[in-house]
Amino acid sequence: MQNVKLKICVWKAKNNKMKLSIKNRNALLISLQQSIEELADTKASDIFEGKTNQLINFPPNGGLTKLEEYAVKALEGNEHLKSALRKILASNSTDVLFDFFNNIDGTTDPDDEDWTGVMLVDTPENNDENRDFLHDELYTSYWDWRKKRTNRTWRLDLLDD
Repeated sequence: MQNVKLKICVWKAKNNKMKLSIKNRNALLISLQQSIEELADTKASDIFEGKTNQLINFPPNGGLTKLEEYAVKALEGNEHLKSALRKILASNSTDVLFDFFNNIDGTTDPDDEDWTGVMLVDTPENNDENRDFLHDELYTSYWDWRKKRTNRTWRLDLLDD
């Protein structure tokens, strides 16, 4: 995947003068489209090739049970399934990003009464401040979600409740 040098930070919406430039917006969206396509292709190819050990990287202790591994292995070598999975995985990834952008755009809100909104903005040139990075928090936030989720009939991780 092409390495896009783009510094975009999520800030609490306090200053409406800050905005995301068209140049950076386009670079971000094209980079996301490329990631969606490449990752969908990689995962579908892993299934096609029977590489079940490379399918799961989330949640932090995630993975497939032996029965799930056998079921996925049964899909190995099916070209039509590989093509369908690429489309399904890409669509799912896009749906997640669409929901994420709806939160940023303010057209929907997370189920959190303390939510004040966020903005995607260009990083100022003189930005030397230390900040928390969302990508560092993504995987660990699973445990908070796991406590809140209402559907207890299945889970992504391998822990027993």
